[in-house]
Amino acid sequence: MARSLDCTSLLLSVVLLSCCCGLSGAARPAPSGAAADNMSFVRAWCAGTEYPALCDETLFPYAAAVGTSPARLAWAALNATLAGARSATKAMKAMAAGGHLAPVAAEAAGDCVSMLGDAVDMLRQSVEAMAEQADEEEGQATQQAKFRVDSVRTWASAALTDDTMCMEGFKGEAAGVKEAVRGHVVGPAHLTANALGIVNAMAAQTPP
Repeated sequence: MARSLDCTSLLLSVVLLSCCCGLSGAARPAPSGAAADNMSFVRAWCAGTEYPALCDETLFPYAAAVGTSPARLAWAALNATLAGARSATKAMKAMAAGGHLAPVAAEAAGDCVSMLGDAVDMLRQSVEAMAEQADEEEGQATQQAKFRVDSVRTWASAALTDDTMCMEGFKGEAAGVKEAVRGHVVGPAHLTANALGIVNAMAAQTPP
């Protein structure tokens, strides 16, 4: 990932920690000025996603680092999605290795781990590509930039397909097994859908 967004990752962790710690204290004043503008920017873009409330919750902590940059917002959404996909992969690996599943379900769990692993790889590429996009000068429109955004759209879409196929692989299993899988995978799937929605909206603004 590009150097400037390595620094941004550290900043995001500090911002997120501050937000979480502030929940237990006194009510904070409503943001004003640039902070309010940044949160309005996030909210406006999240409004066009499939799960806007989740989008707001996920990306508000990133607002200060994102500013009003669609590329940085897309990067933040993809970065959060990648973290969710990695967590789901780890959980499904544990489920597949637990030895408590029927043979058919165990095979489906193994397939799911493979698909989620593919999704993680594609999301990682998406994060790296969008970091490069965000590091370009604002307003710079090049063929390389368009190719980069189109590639991210393809990768994110494929990752969402992998999430969906993973859950569909357990359709014939017991309700408890299906719910366990859904509990691991549906969150990352919703994050992926939101990130893809932001990238699609960004692509619509990119000159041909």
